[in-house]
Amino acid sequence: MEKLFTVEDIAKMASMTTRTIRNYLKDGILEGRKIGGQWRFTEEDIKKFMDSGSVTKDFADKIKQDVLDFINGVNTDYTGEIQVCAIIDLYQEKGVAEEKRDKVVEFINSDKSNGLSPSYMRYLYEYIESEQKGRITLFAPPNYLIEALKILQ
Repeated sequence: MEKLFTVEDIAKMASMTTRTIRNYLKDGILEGRKIGGQWRFTEEDIKKFMDSGSVTKDFADKIKQDVLDFINGVNTDYTGEIQVCAIIDLYQEKGVAEEKRDKVVEFINSDKSNGLSPSYMRYLYEYIESEQKGRITLFAPPNYLIEALKILQ
């Protein structure tokens, strides 16, 4: 059975507000389906949304702010003892970088995460055409990050 995500799930993944996600829905940038009166999204819906050109600039700006907040010690979402921010550049063609991104997303959404809770993990991805690189920015506990990095090897 395919896993379905809520507006709240996407907002958390994208580090955006639910209102922003609902605006993307209203504008047709994000597609999904209503089940029981609530929006639900497949992994494919989310990939299309994340790869949307109009969303890319919003993500780039948000990523920069999130990294600056991390450096400045501003992180109201995290309550654990240790959190790591990793910026991983994949100097590869877009298709290859996206395959690796998909493997990391699959890990995040699976039970393979060895019981590590991604509830306070944040993941952002962008592809920078001018530099021919995919960039994954991951905020996570150290053990979670180690497992994600193993996937990228």
